[in-house]
Amino acid sequence: MSGPKYKFQIKVPGTSANLGSGFDLLGMAFQIYNEFVFEFGKTSQFQRRIKGRDDSPFSDEEDLVLQSYKEYFSTFISNQLSAPAEPTPYSVVMDLDLPLKGGLGSSASAVVAGFCAARFAQEKYFPQTKLPSESEFLYRLALLEGHPDNTTPAYLGGFVFSYFAEERLYYFKRKFPKNIHCFFLIPELEIATNHSRKCLPETYSTADVIYNMSRMATWWEFLDSGKPGLLERALEDKIHTPYRMNEEFPLLPLVKEIQNLSIGVSLSGSGPTVVAYARRKDSKRLEKKLLELTEKFSKEKGIVCRLVSLGTDTIGARISSRKIS
Repeated sequence: MSGPKYKFQIKVPGTSANLGSGFDLLGMAFQIYNEFVFEFGKTSQFQRRIKGRDDSPFSDEEDLVLQSYKEYFSTFISNQLSAPAEPTPYSVVMDLDLPLKGGLGSSASAVVAGFCAARFAQEKYFPQTKLPSESEFLYRLALLEGHPDNTTPAYLGGFVFSYFAEERLYYFKRKFPKNIHCFFLIPELEIATNHSRKCLPETYSTADVIYNMSRMATWWEFLDSGKPGLLERALEDKIHTPYRMNEEFPLLPLVKEIQNLSIGVSLSGSGPTVVAYARRKDSKRLEKKLLELTEKFSKEKGIVCRLVSLGTDTIGARISSRKIS
């Protein structure tokens, strides 16, 4: 393939969405990452490789990096040209630390990577076209998943409240209090988001809606004050958690034990990963106890679980690029 050749690298943090009461609205980025290294100008067809694997865990149709990349071309480039733009081929190596369909934003990391790579390709190979504004970029990025609670913090980092209105994305980024630490219970199970959504009711009572509105307001008071008691209240939820973390939820016995020892827990996205929140001053002592409970549960139930201690990521997607020979 003729023309200039480039390497484009992007490291995208994992995210936890919903955070209890903030269904489809709240998300936070954490220090666990998927990394994608693209090379442009060296191939005439799309190629992908998963680091550490000889096979690919998904087809082209399931490859969200590729699908979001093509969607960007359709949305932002083709409409500026007299004919549809042919997406510039790339080869990509994916280093995936986020569990697939595990509730830590693996899908969001893929669409962020694909969209950012496409924007880079537009800049280098379609200089006659205008790049989208940051606002339009974030809006279209969030539309790929249908809700912005994963893609927005994955791109921006931090604790983010975001929503759609008037065909644009509104978002507010805040700092998460440093006196709180998070533990992630990550089982070797997969739950697809669209399957998880089928568990939710079509309508809610007025009382349940008011309940969640009050807890969302409590989130903002907690962010300002850092008071653990307010976090415990903010995590309460009647919109999605009771339906997804029901009596059939395989980790429920362990989650109940963890909840009694911590400030509170939240289902990470649609699960099955669960987040436990603790006072930072108690985190080392609590981690030892949580590890014991997790190991005991894994042996007794035959479900392999990892307990991971993660700090929050405040930077978001990290991007670098260079010209190659």
